[in-house]
Amino acid sequence: MIPRRSKATLLIEVLEGLLAVTIILLVLVSSVKLIKLVLNILGEPELDKTEILHILDLTLLLVLSIDILRTLITAILSRFLPLRIVIEAAMIAVLREIISIEIRHLDYKMIIALTLALLGLGFLWILASVMERRILGRVRERRA
Repeated sequence: MIPRRSKATLLIEVLEGLLAVTIILLVLVSSVKLIKLVLNILGEPELDKTEILHILDLTLLLVLSIDILRTLITAILSRFLPLRIVIEAAMIAVLREIISIEIRHLDYKMIIALTLALLGLGFLWILASVMERRILGRVRERRA
């Protein structure tokens, strides 16, 4: 027998599905834009540093979007939100900010703050990985 879900649970699942579809559409549109940018830069005789940074920025944004989509799909299917994947998405977002600093010409204090944030997220990722392994190990032991 299939367990009955509440209206709130059903609403959340519908919203999660809509969010996943929206992210998929944005990834597709951004991918087309990225391909056009790369083709344009290949046709030029000289490489422009700003255009290359823009391509790198858009690529990181795509990776971030795909990572968020992966997290969302994992949460929908397993009803478990892997903390490690959320931290990975945050690390990509911070890395994207560090790279885009070149375009916006921010000061060194912001670069130091973002680098410290990235290091902190790296430490959290290691902790989350260890915790996930322990939890999965305990789950496997209980099943055996």
